[in-house]
Amino acid sequence: MKNIITIVLAVFCLLLAGQAAAQVEVRIQPVRKEFLVGENVALQVKIENFTDRTVSFVNTTGRSWLHFTVTRGGEPQPISPNTIPNFPRLDVPAGSSRTVTANLRPYYNLGRDGTYKVVATVRMPDMQTTYSSNRASFLLANGGTVRNFTVQSRGERLNMSVRLLRVGGKDCLFGQVTNADNHVVLGACYMGQFLNFMQPRVVLDSAQNMHVLCQSTPQYFCYSIMDNRGNRRHYKVMKRTGGPVDLVSSAGAIRAIGLTPFERPKNPAEGPIRSTSDRPNRD
Repeated sequence: MKNIITIVLAVFCLLLAGQAAAQVEVRIQPVRKEFLVGENVALQVKIENFTDRTVSFVNTTGRSWLHFTVTRGGEPQPISPNTIPNFPRLDVPAGSSRTVTANLRPYYNLGRDGTYKVVATVRMPDMQTTYSSNRASFLLANGGTVRNFTVQSRGERLNMSVRLLRVGGKDCLFGQVTNADNHVVLGACYMGQFLNFMQPRVVLDSAQNMHVLCQSTPQYFCYSIMDNRGNRRHYKVMKRTGGPVDLVSSAGAIRAIGLTPFERPKNPAEGPIRSTSDRPNRD
């Protein structure tokens, strides 16, 4: 019995020594669990400083103070980065923490669906010591096609599509652009939460911008515009004013009818949203 107690105390002391030796702690969390293939994949990286001085994280030539190890389910080797990340300097005062948001898409080839895992590693100012985070996971999916257009742009044939993906238990619409010949995804973006009361209205304008109007709650709609590279150029929550709701072409421009832009009340006395069914979704 005495030997068991001795072993337990020794293990406890080792754990305390490990905690005391740790200078920083790194935690990561994806902003969502599900993403459409081609979307920006954003992570929140929290760095907590346990030292008695400010820690300054800086890049050096050819090396970033923050990097990631990304793996795809079923593949033993990590995904090689396309380029070295270049994150700005970060100062973390003693005894405090800072959180930064990092987008994986510019640095890694995330063009296939599947489950991915990621670990963040920070490099201390001594250029040698590193600390790694928890292992976080996210899903990349293709969703289902709602509407598709094929256009010519810069000598390429492009598919511009509206896709339906369930995110966090809610149906959401996304825009996606792919090369029609090699099927490489050029970009994708969130367009709005989708309540299946009304078929979404989708219009392609003369500049190859895709306009999407979808119903999000009984009273609120999302109006979004995506360009032909998969970048969202406009997003607005709108409220029903009465009469038919639609997208129409007028004087060469696309506009929404039966709706008015929704502006959040400046204070509760100006008319708070009182029920879930009346609450517009947020981007």
